[in-house]
Amino acid sequence: MITRAELTDIGRTIKPHGINGEIATAIDCDVDFDTLRCVVIDIDGIFVPFFINSTRWRGNEAALITIDGINDEKEAKELCGKTVYALKSDIVPTSGNDETTDNPDGFYAEDLIGYKVTADGHPLGEISDVDSSTENVLFIITTDDGKNIYIPVTDEFITDVDSDKHIIEMSLPQGLLEL
Repeated sequence: MITRAELTDIGRTIKPHGINGEIATAIDCDVDFDTLRCVVIDIDGIFVPFFINSTRWRGNEAALITIDGINDEKEAKELCGKTVYALKSDIVPTSGNDETTDNPDGFYAEDLIGYKVTADGHPLGEISDVDSSTENVLFIITTDDGKNIYIPVTDEFITDVDSDKHIIEMSLPQGLLEL
């Protein structure tokens, strides 16, 4: 079973393209579809792998993809409006200049889901997700009492990443937690 921690968000399906099952997809990052074994889509709470038959790029941020087993417009429409994920193990780093997903230790922000976060020596909670829907990527940190804290993913705030203990130490500006 595929878990969210194994995935990285690469885009979103938009709409069917034509009548043969091709899907217009907005791509949010620099990804080489030739290196992906599959794309993963959340279907009713279950991460389901779909194998790509072909990809046609439309500019830098859009692709028309054909998925194995999706053969007509009706089947393609059922997959539209959903986030498209790739297995982290399939992602091949490109130029390394994507500041929205990399932290100073060479991790993708999504790699840090499940890490405990401390700020200025005090425990905050655990990274439960990453919100990359806006220009500023945010860690979503769930506290012990179930509240969510949103902290920008930036080199300036991360002071240490202990990948053995799964702990991130941060130094936050005064007042950020009150926002």
